[in-house]
Amino acid sequence: MLRHWLTILMAGVLIGAPVVAPAQTAAAPATAPAQSVGALPFRVLDQDRLLRESRMGQQILAGIDAERQALEAENQTLFDQLSAEERALTDARPGLTPEEFRARADAFNTRVETIRSERAQRSQELAQHQQAAEQRFFDAVLPILAQFMSEEGVAALLRPEALLVRTDAMDITDEMIARLDATVPTVPQPDAPADGPQTDPAAPTPPAPQD
Repeated sequence: MLRHWLTILMAGVLIGAPVVAPAQTAAAPATAPAQSVGALPFRVLDQDRLLRESRMGQQILAGIDAERQALEAENQTLFDQLSAEERALTDARPGLTPEEFRARADAFNTRVETIRSERAQRSQELAQHQQAAEQRFFDAVLPILAQFMSEEGVAALLRPEALLVRTDAMDITDEMIARLDATVPTVPQPDAPADGPQTDPAAPTPPAPQD
C-alpha cells in the first residue's frame, strides 16, 4: 500500500497534478499550521525560487539577461539602420525612374526579410540557450538534493503546486538555497551559442518602402 502511495506522489512530481485534489485556481497552496513532518516521505521544493534566489542561479539569470539586452540593442541598431535606408530611398524616389526605384525597393525588401529571419533565429537560439543554462543549474543542484534526501529519509520532492494544503515545515527551499550557496561557489558554464546571444523578445519589424 505504501509503495502504491509513493507512486501517486511521484506522479504528482512528474505531471504537476495536485496530490490531494485538483487545483481550481492558480493561487499558491494553502499553508496548514506548523507540525512535525519528520515521518513524511516527501518534502516541498520551489525550483523557480531556488533558481532565482540562490547565488548560482542569480549569476546564470544575470548572464542570460545580459545576452538578451545585447540582442535587443543589436535589434534596435538594425532597425535604426533600415529606417534610415528606407527614408533615403523614399527621398531619392523623385529622381529615379519607376524601374530604378522598383529595383532598389525590391533589393531593400529582400534585405529586410533576410534580417528579420536572422533576428527571429537568434531569438529562438537564446531561448534554447536559456533552457540549457537552467538545465545545467538543476544538474548541479541534483547531488545536493540527493544528499538531503538520503540524510532525511525523503523518498520524493514535490513542487508547491502539487499540494493543495501543506505546512511551512515541509518546504525545504530555503535550506536548499543555503546549502547550494555554501556548496557550489561557482557557476557551471553553459556552452556559448555559436552565433552570439539569442532571445525570446520579438525582433523589431523594419518599415518597407511604399510604391
